[in-house]
Amino acid sequence: MDLYPIKPRYRSNPVKSIAALARGLRWDAQSLVELADRANGMWRTVKPKPGSTRQTFDAMGQLKEIHQRLKLNVFSKVDFPEYLQGSLKGRDYVTNASIHKGKQILICEDVKGFFPSVSAAFVEDVWCGFFRFSPDVAKLLTRLTTKDGYLPQGAITSSFLANLVMWRYEPWLHAKFAQRGITYSRYVDDMAMSSATHLDKETQTWIIAQVYGMLAQHGLKASRKKHEVFSASQPMIATKLTVNRKPSLSPKKQSKVRTRVRQLEIAATSGASTDELRELANKAAQQVGQLGRFHKTPAAKLKSRIAVVRDNLSPEALSVTTAPAKVRLDTVPLVTDARPWE
Repeated sequence: MDLYPIKPRYRSNPVKSIAALARGLRWDAQSLVELADRANGMWRTVKPKPGSTRQTFDAMGQLKEIHQRLKLNVFSKVDFPEYLQGSLKGRDYVTNASIHKGKQILICEDVKGFFPSVSAAFVEDVWCGFFRFSPDVAKLLTRLTTKDGYLPQGAITSSFLANLVMWRYEPWLHAKFAQRGITYSRYVDDMAMSSATHLDKETQTWIIAQVYGMLAQHGLKASRKKHEVFSASQPMIATKLTVNRKPSLSPKKQSKVRTRVRQLEIAATSGASTDELRELANKAAQQVGQLGRFHKTPAAKLKSRIAVVRDNLSPEALSVTTAPAKVRLDTVPLVTDARPWE
C-alpha cells in the first residue's frame, strides 16, 4: 500500500543570494554578514523557572530584530502539518493532547536534551534542504540562529526550526503510522502515538523502534525514563494532561491548585506583608487560570476566593509596575516588493 506523507511546505521562492536575503529582511548585506560574525556572543541566559533545569536563552539587540524579521518574512510562509503542535499559532499543549483523546492506548516518548542536541549541521539542512536557500545563505542563517554549534532554546526562531529539523523523515513516520491507524503528534520534544484499538506488544515495539530510528538519524535520543505506555483502563497522560475522555488536569494537579489558594488564604490571616500576598495571589491566579481552561466551575470558585484576599490588600499592593516596552512585531518592516526573492 502506498504511503502519503504530509510534509511541511514553504510558500515562497528560495533565497539564492545574501544580497537577496538582505533586501527581503530590509537590512544592509554587509551589516548582515558582520552581524553573523558576532552573533554567537549576542545571547543572554534566561533565569530558569523554579524547578526547571532547562537552560534557555534570549537573543539581544540586532540579532533579536533579525529573528523577528525571519519570523515575519520566512517562517510565516511555512504551512506546518497538524501533527506538529509546538509553539505555533492556534496550537499548544492542549491541542496536542486533544489529538489523542478517547483512545485505547497511548505511547509517549520524550527527546533527551532536545535543543542542545540539535546540531548546527541539522539547522543548516533546514535552511538549505527544506527552504532550498543557496548554501551561502543557509550557512549565514545557521550562524544567526544557533549558539555554540547548537539550537538555543528560547529564541524566536528556535521553535520553528525545532518543528522543521526532522522534515526529511517525520512525514514518512507519520504516514507509516497513519497507514496502521496510529495517530502521531509532536509537541516540541514530546512525541505521542495513540490508537483507537488495542495494540499488541509486537506492534508497540515496532512503533517505538520507528521513533528511535528517526531520532537516531538526527543525532537525537529518547529519554528512556520518560518512556510511557498507557491503556484506557488507567489515566492516560499526553503533555501533562489526562486524555481518557477530553484533555483535563489530573486530580493531583487540581489538588495542587486548591492547595495554592489555601496557602494564600492562610498567609492573609497570619500577618504576611502586602508584597508577599501580592506575589502569592499572582501565582495562585495563574494556576487557577490554567485550571479554568479545563474545569470552569471549580476554577470560578477559587478565583472568587483569591478576589477576597486581593480586595483586602491596600491600594499600594494592587499597583502594577509598568513592564518594559516590547517591540511590536507588526511595526517591523514587511517585504512589500511584489517581486520574489532573487
